[in-house]
Amino acid sequence: MAENSFFNRFLSRFNFDLWQKKGESILGVDFGLSSLKIVQLRKEKERAILETYGELSTGRYAGIDVGRAALLPEDKKMEMLEDLMGESGTKAKRVVSSVSLKNSFVTTIELPKMSDRDLVQAIPYEARRYIPVPISEVEMDWWVLPQEYSAEDSGAEDKRSDDRLKKETIQALLVVIHKDVLTRQRSLLAGVDLKSIAFEVEIFSMVRSSLGRELTPVLLIDLGVSSTKMAIVDYGIVRAAHSLDKGGQDISDMLSRSLSIDFPRAEKIKRETGLSDQPEHREIREVISPILDYIFSEAAGFSADYRIRHGRSVSRVALTGGGALLKGIKDFSINKFGLEVNLADPFAKLEYPAFLEPAFKEIGPNFATAVGLALRGLK
Repeated sequence: MAENSFFNRFLSRFNFDLWQKKGESILGVDFGLSSLKIVQLRKEKERAILETYGELSTGRYAGIDVGRAALLPEDKKMEMLEDLMGESGTKAKRVVSSVSLKNSFVTTIELPKMSDRDLVQAIPYEARRYIPVPISEVEMDWWVLPQEYSAEDSGAEDKRSDDRLKKETIQALLVVIHKDVLTRQRSLLAGVDLKSIAFEVEIFSMVRSSLGRELTPVLLIDLGVSSTKMAIVDYGIVRAAHSLDKGGQDISDMLSRSLSIDFPRAEKIKRETGLSDQPEHREIREVISPILDYIFSEAAGFSADYRIRHGRSVSRVALTGGGALLKGIKDFSINKFGLEVNLADPFAKLEYPAFLEPAFKEIGPNFATAVGLALRGLK
């Protein structure tokens, strides 16, 4: 959510100290299903300085192939985090960590216009319509979305109708996380002598690190291992979020079956060959393409629904996650969406030695969440 501290009320309820001491380092910890990623930053004269970073695959801790998703028990997560901190040489003790979109609920709700005081009572009551568990079992926060649309953004005829509705209603972005998720994560971090200063749903971290202050809608797609997350970001604000259970692991499994090879070999082919248009790679492309077609069709439908509801069309697409590293994915995406497509470059928002730039451009999309979390901690 750009510059807005989304969990202000949520954090204050736990009395977290969000004021960062001058020069103090902050650690962003991204708990993924296929890997754990960390980024350590410090703030110096309003600049975010990269101190260290690292990634470890969950495969070896779960006893499965590298590249597969794994739900690790808490002790294994703790061991993995300790190992990664040791290998990367982190010193920070204050942490902002990720909560997966799958373990949260993000939606936009519409309410009659009312005072902020009345909203405090009305939103939890309205939220009961959307949340399938008792309110007492979750933590929630919300933010009233600004009404910034202009006559140029939608047709004049639609504008008159929109103006009438805006006088009568407001929209709020609602985020809900189960208390058990937060309790377990806080305990895990404390077990390795880290202090949790904030939690953030991963999609907001990706937006912070991957996008700028854009006034037109952007479709952000995170191509993960076991799932794909997507969000519409309009006026720099997350307006809608969606996920589906398809990702890079499905591509490797399909290659394994189609080519009669084991998973590690399929994973290597996916990374080295990808969507190459060379004649000798045609079979590989034909195996990979249907899965991506499905994912991008879902994304196109998600975008179309936003256009129908809000009268605003997506202007470009930004890709994050490990799947964004697939060779040829950018050109493939351009052909599917007919729009400008960019690969996220979260390290561009940080200061680091120039010689690292080629490497960071290559791995950047995979670190979008971790960088965004650490940037959140610096604010």
